[in-house]
Amino acid sequence: MTRIARRSTDKEHRAVPWFGMWIGMALALSVIYCWSAGRLLSACSPSPALRAYLESDAPVESEEAAAKPPMFDSSFAEYLKKGLSYYIDAYDGGKPYQYKDSSYPHRRANATLPLWFKKVFPLNKHMTPDKQTCFMHVGKAGGSTIGCMLGFLIHCGDDDKTNYQSVPSLLAATTAHSFHRGVYDCSDEAANYLFVIRNPLARALSAFNYAKPDLSEKHPFSKKYKDKEIYVDCDFWTLNDLAERGLVKGNNGASDECKDRAKKALLGTENNLVHWFYNYQFYYESMPPDANIVVIRNEHIVDDWNAVETLLGGDADFTQEHVPVNNAREKKPEEVYLSDAAKVVLCETLCNEIQVYKTILKRAQNINKEQYIQSMQELKTSCPKEAMEESCVVDMPDISLKVEKAKGELIY
Repeated sequence: MTRIARRSTDKEHRAVPWFGMWIGMALALSVIYCWSAGRLLSACSPSPALRAYLESDAPVESEEAAAKPPMFDSSFAEYLKKGLSYYIDAYDGGKPYQYKDSSYPHRRANATLPLWFKKVFPLNKHMTPDKQTCFMHVGKAGGSTIGCMLGFLIHCGDDDKTNYQSVPSLLAATTAHSFHRGVYDCSDEAANYLFVIRNPLARALSAFNYAKPDLSEKHPFSKKYKDKEIYVDCDFWTLNDLAERGLVKGNNGASDECKDRAKKALLGTENNLVHWFYNYQFYYESMPPDANIVVIRNEHIVDDWNAVETLLGGDADFTQEHVPVNNAREKKPEEVYLSDAAKVVLCETLCNEIQVYKTILKRAQNINKEQYIQSMQELKTSCPKEAMEESCVVDMPDISLKVEKAKGELIY
């Protein structure tokens, strides 16, 4: 199993290998060339040296998974999809299904499973925990879109009937439970853990804008806007402002308290911004260490959905037409703008988060070497240094207590 590297001493971290410096120079030249040619960096092929460096770090677990037979044979797969199609077509927005093998009531005494963890179709009787997929719903990575396609009731549609967004598939049929923020409803025996992931910097930007309070509302800090320290108290109303005033060193208009608050929030060690607090590290460390991981990249939903479906024994017949857009709003230009200086300091602060993101990709059963390299090329457009490095100046935070509190303990 791939482990996430932690750094030990500052002295060791300052010793930069000459090979690493050469790679950095080559990377910088490739960035300049691609942008000067008016191209997206993801469209530029890596140099042979860079490609060799990336391939040496590329995943091998997908090759092992591809050599194994699918989880379900074709006849059983067809049986599952037909049954699922019937229930999806019949669902009329009525009472959703809460599966009897839900673990949440056994972790939280007298707790009620939230509506968005329930599904629009029942669980097939053959779907025992060891055949199920656990949906690791990382916030602001595209999880609401995928969750609706899997049949969960989360930000699905604008009316009471949400079945049009569910996709008859093996992935939907086998994904019985999910984990989102402080609600863990999965079995530790699950066959697969499904992550929906996104470029860490893009996810951080989306999470910042999502949590921003609308002061025109009657109760702007109720429900999801329960924390106002970042926005109101520190006057950080754009991520660019938080980066340039809260993360860049020097006297730039933010108090020491607000600087500390901004850094801890982005690191996920202080709960001032919900989807920064519940980050990739949180979800990764919450699952069993030897779990099988499958991934749907926000940037490549169709390809990755089909790859997971094939691993399960289904058909790669999913198309872009099946993909809904949920829990999104149009952004103002200032909300998405990040200066070069802001990007650098945000990527530095997100370094450990980026390493976890890379580890998830490496361990994914459905991500091959070419796809991993593709994602690293895309990551380099925003965080070139962190895309190439394998460790960070700051140690990986110890979040064991946060994980323990969120998951709860099986009571019976």
